[in-house]
Amino acid sequence: MTPRPARRAAERERLRRLVVRAVRAVDGSLHKWARGPYESTLAITALVVLAAASPVLAACAVFDWLFGAQVAAGGESGTDAVPLLIASAAIALFALALLRLCRFERRITERQTLTALVLGSFAAVAAVAIAHLATGAVAPTAVATAFAEAAATVTGTNSTTILPADPGGGELELGGGMLALRAAGQWLGGAAFIVVLVRVLPHLGVGGLDSDGGVATRSARRLAPRSAGTMGRLLLLYSALTVLVAVGYALAGMPLTHSVLHALTTASTGGFSTYADSLGHFDSAAIEWVAIFGMAAGGVSLPLMFLAIRRRDPARFIRSYEFRLYVTLIVFATVTVALWTRDDFGFGHLFGHEHFRQSLFAVVSVISTTGFETASFIELSTGSQAILMVLMVIGGMSASMAGGFKVVRLLTLASYIGRELRRAIYPSLAERLRLGRSTISETTISRIVGELLLAALLLIPAAILLGASGLDIVGALSYAVSALSNVGPAVSYVDPELSSVVPAVGSTGHLAAVGWLGRLTAGLLMLAGRMSVTATAVALSVAVYPAVAAVRHGQWRRRRAYGVRVR
Repeated sequence: MTPRPARRAAERERLRRLVVRAVRAVDGSLHKWARGPYESTLAITALVVLAAASPVLAACAVFDWLFGAQVAAGGESGTDAVPLLIASAAIALFALALLRLCRFERRITERQTLTALVLGSFAAVAAVAIAHLATGAVAPTAVATAFAEAAATVTGTNSTTILPADPGGGELELGGGMLALRAAGQWLGGAAFIVVLVRVLPHLGVGGLDSDGGVATRSARRLAPRSAGTMGRLLLLYSALTVLVAVGYALAGMPLTHSVLHALTTASTGGFSTYADSLGHFDSAAIEWVAIFGMAAGGVSLPLMFLAIRRRDPARFIRSYEFRLYVTLIVFATVTVALWTRDDFGFGHLFGHEHFRQSLFAVVSVISTTGFETASFIELSTGSQAILMVLMVIGGMSASMAGGFKVVRLLTLASYIGRELRRAIYPSLAERLRLGRSTISETTISRIVGELLLAALLLIPAAILLGASGLDIVGALSYAVSALSNVGPAVSYVDPELSSVVPAVGSTGHLAAVGWLGRLTAGLLMLAGRMSVTATAVALSVAVYPAVAAVRHGQWRRRRAYGVRVR
């Protein structure tokens, strides 16, 4: 006699079948609709993202009607609803009309896959930028500002030009619909990153993320026999973490609507807040501790967290080299920042509960690349600011919501440097790099080194452009690092007299203090940091390939009237 399956297992199987049927129905409808004369998977990717953004804008319009008065600075509902609905309808009609003219390619290369990833990100940015322009969040002619705001939304970067309604601080001068779009956009950007992590990166190994042992994508693929199952498990964990943080905020005393919006930006490590002074506005130790937990969890590898919970094996965290280094960095940096104040260096500061909590909050906010603040980073000592800069570069664990270079790449790079030093002493040494029980291939090492060099080469011209837009050299360099790591706040002071656009002070006014060129640069840095610098470089090579091919084959040469080539 066959035993009856458990009720819980049957419910999970029923839910899985329902999701599979829905995905297949959408995929089938897309293939039936996109049967036009032009064969382009790249165009289809961008248009599908645009079409998917349409219901998000409509949902934010509904949120504005229902709850806008609870979060908007003016206390009114529905101020953004009609513009968002119009933008939603226009984007949907445009995307569906062009999709009708396209059809899928039979074969797509790795270079095209990376290019599709970049185009999809730009399509999402375009949709959010249209929403900013339609609702009046930015001036109708401020296209560069809309692009920077949209890039901060999609990439999960706590950087904005929106001023508070009250010059002394408080709620941002945005309607309820746009506040919901900023929070939901950062959360959906994190969900999209999970999809890319499972479905794209394992086949490409971008930036050296294809090594074993929980380093990134192979461990994620092993969560389920099929990639769809792995993706569903990680998205479920991501959603559960969001709900847990929202409940924590509500229990800590934050209003329910604000709890939901802040939970979306905490779990995604986006850091956007409905208030100009971030979480410092609430002045609550309980809310700060909930945020510390949420931000720290956002910087932990999702596959590692899922396996530890599913198998009820908390010791899995201790066995992870990357997790141990992640926690060690947090502890070391917190103690150092707490000791190293502007007044002096002393152990007496460790015994101040509020000072220690604020130091821990700043460290976790930076290493998880969330960007929340309870106090401006410029109030810290110069040594503490330097430590935060280093943590911005490192970021969180691989396969996590955090940005940055990633802790595992730091481990791999340190092992590589150690091996090269040993080779200098013993030239005939033949040694493979290992991380725990996993062997790291030379291809992975070359990708990691290449990613680091590309990022360093990108920061130099970006800092120059930001400096030319109104920032001093320290502010330009620190904000370039912060934008590329998707943090947002920088560790330098913005002087209102140096601001070329609007008065801005503190560690979060850098985007508002630069002109259109600086805002375009900052937006591109955010996108490059979120998508991987390697993917951005590959997409750029695809874009300029026709011009390079023309030069290579001599099509740029001028011809005389009688047909003789002249150089």
